[in-house]
Amino acid sequence: MFTCFNVTGLSTRRRGKRVVSNLENNEGESRTASEMADVLYHSMALLAKKGVKIEDVLQVLRLRFSQSGIEEKKSRVFQKSMD
Repeated sequence: MFTCFNVTGLSTRRRGKRVVSNLENNEGESRTASEMADVLYHSMALLAKKGVKIEDVLQVLRLRFSQSGIEEKKSRVFQKSMD
């Protein structure tokens, strides 16, 4: 049986694939922006269903932008071991 979470997750996956396809096929900025808006919308719906605030996601992004990719990846491994 499909739940709302399954359906929204499936929609998010499909739209993510469309974004990648648009980029690979050079379908234009407007089309890619539209598809990415769909990805973000459905991702935010998934976050809301799981009780994760968008502010928390933005904070994670802020931290990632303030360090190198190598440092960020190491911190994710450490965080997983603490969960």
